[in-house]
Amino acid sequence: MDKLAVRKLILLFTALFVLLACEIPVLSQPVVSEPAPGSIETIIFQTAAAAQTQTAILLPPPTKTATFTPPPTGTPTETATPTETFIFILPTSTQPFIPYTAGSNCELIALTPHNPVLLPREIFETNWTLKNTGDELWLDKDIDFKHSGGTDMHQNDVYDLPKSIAPDEQVTITVPMYAPRDPGTYTSTWVLSKKKATLCKVSVTISVK
Repeated sequence: MDKLAVRKLILLFTALFVLLACEIPVLSQPVVSEPAPGSIETIIFQTAAAAQTQTAILLPPPTKTATFTPPPTGTPTETATPTETFIFILPTSTQPFIPYTAGSNCELIALTPHNPVLLPREIFETNWTLKNTGDELWLDKDIDFKHSGGTDMHQNDVYDLPKSIAPDEQVTITVPMYAPRDPGTYTSTWVLSKKKATLCKVSVTISVK
């Protein structure tokens, strides 16, 4: 086969290929057309939509599920420790107050007033009732009742016995007094003495409000 024949054959195949390429149809996506109104497809579609809507109405509404939220963890606070309170209650004696006494020949029988509460500068009298427990007679000219210490709230420092006192007898000695000016508690001490010997040592205590 000569060159001319080969060239013609090539041109023939080329023209045939071009012709076939033009005749091949282009694949396109299918077009979905809506069903025509009143058609069976439209009636089926509308019936299904109505049934779906009716079902949605009959179903109960969705319920909310409670979500548990843990309470906030607070910072622990210190608990105050109670402080003990001590209340001191002084015992109240039911026995009559007996001022201190000294001497083996004298006994205090009674004292009035007993721990009085007075106003400032209030005038009062203190009465001591004493008993001669010795064997000797208390001669009024030999026995003195005198102030020996404490607060000065009296008029005279020395008093005589109103009479002589025999053994086992009693005598009441009265001393006029006045309360101090300032509030407080005051004590006045007195002794019944024979010369330098002390027969009794007694006292009186008052409170000024």
